[in-house]
Amino acid sequence: MKYNAPFGSPDPNASFVDRNTPGATAGSRVPAGAVEHPQREIMAVIAAAGLTPSSSDLTQLLQAINNLIAAATGSGGDENFVLMTEARVRLPIFPEVMTADGRLPVVSPAAGQVRVPAAYDFLHRGIYNVTTVQQDFATAATKTYHLRWTPGSGFALKDLADGAYNPGALSEDHASFDSTFDNMLVARVVTNPSNVPTITNLANLNRLKLSTVKTGAASALNSNFASLFTGTEAINWARTPTAAFSGSVITTGIVGAGGLEYGNVVSNRIVTRYSLGATVTSNWNESQGAPGGLTGSLEITAFA
Repeated sequence: MKYNAPFGSPDPNASFVDRNTPGATAGSRVPAGAVEHPQREIMAVIAAAGLTPSSSDLTQLLQAINNLIAAATGSGGDENFVLMTEARVRLPIFPEVMTADGRLPVVSPAAGQVRVPAAYDFLHRGIYNVTTVQQDFATAATKTYHLRWTPGSGFALKDLADGAYNPGALSEDHASFDSTFDNMLVARVVTNPSNVPTITNLANLNRLKLSTVKTGAASALNSNFASLFTGTEAINWARTPTAAFSGSVITTGIVGAGGLEYGNVVSNRIVTRYSLGATVTSNWNESQGAPGGLTGSLEITAFA
């Protein structure tokens, strides 16, 4: 509805005034729209709420508004709703980047620079959408950084050598630096002596999971009784996973070897944000006379 100013006023937003006889002030001349349009607006709300207009009930606008809200929300009470500000501190949901792999494609446009690209979306606490704007950060040579985002400060590049950021002088891959609900680890940035950054973009999803089997040629520890196989998988997640490993080493193509013998031990486990791996050692090695050779297998299951 458009505001209908008094007749004759050059100001389209002029106020109405009462007549003031002692002050010789004429009252405002009221255009028809100033009376009719508000009634039409109110009637539209009352009709949309399914009420029958009544001149004896002056609470119909309030009833109509309440009816329309109830229809949109299922008539629930206040206890069934939460404000966005409350949700952003209550919901136990990790940041989720809305790309196919859960990663923001952070790049280095030139030596000494790291760029957060524009127009990428991610969810904070699973409910609040954040859209990136282009933002550049300067780096120094021979440094390791973490690119992070927080609700209060946005993106920031943190130097691992900074005592305020890393007071315990922890290793870069320590789980203390993992993404949390309100502090997202976006990327690792490592610069060389020429200040050229190498960027590892990390996956931020509410649920991170992996199930894979690594296979390949195993090696013999001695000619008859032992062998080993090492398998690894790059993950580049923003959170250190919980991981489980199982594996075996088998010999193929043996003629007349009798029963197979297994005694596999999984050791040398690697579990970081960046990679998973382990070594399988077996007391089985009949590679002599086995044209198929030794084949190793490592099953990796992980989640975060």
